[in-house]
Parts: sequence; C-alpha cells; structure tokens
Amino acid sequence: MSTTQSNALALTEEVKTLYTLQRIFHEHLIQMDLHHYNTKEKMMNMLLCSEGGANWTAEYILKLATDNKIKWVQGSDDPTPYDTYQKEMNARLAEILSE
Repeated sequence: MSTTQSNALALTEEVKTLYTLQRIFHEHLIQMDLHHYNTKEKMMNMLLCSEGGANWTAEYILKLATDNKIKWVQGSDDPTPYDTYQKEMNARLAEILSE
C-alpha cells in the first residue's frame, strides 16, 4: 500500500470516527445526561460502550477535541455563536479526558 493510499485510509477512518462521535454526543445531549460523564473513566466507558468506539483511546479522542475537530450539534435556541460553542464543547471534553 502506498503512502497516499494509507493516508487516505487514515483520513477515511478519522472522518467515520468524527461522525460517530457527533452522533453519540448528540444522543446524549438530547437525553440530557452528557453531564454525568464528567470524568475520564466515565466518558471513555460511555464512548467505548457505544457503537463504533471499540478501538478508541482517550489520547485519540483528546487529540480530536484539542484540534477542535469534533462537531457538536447546537440547539436552535442557543444564542452562543457557533464557533464559540464548538471550541467550548471541545475544550470541556479535552479537560475531562486530560484528567
């Protein structure tokens, strides 16, 4: 496999991971229970028990959050600017996973 092919495969896997994380976090925001996963252990247990997260590490998710790559679904009545909301949610996730 060439370097280009391996980079494309890694990018595809990252995109799949990002969509899966967005779905998982959106479900927990709707259920209004995301705040219960306020420690690294609780957050990772929730993510790893969710569909698609079997191979994730806290370091991998932390890197995605730190790079502000995770897209959070924002409520339509939330007056926070979109970019601010994304940064704050990713920063909080990074804070939890950095414990």
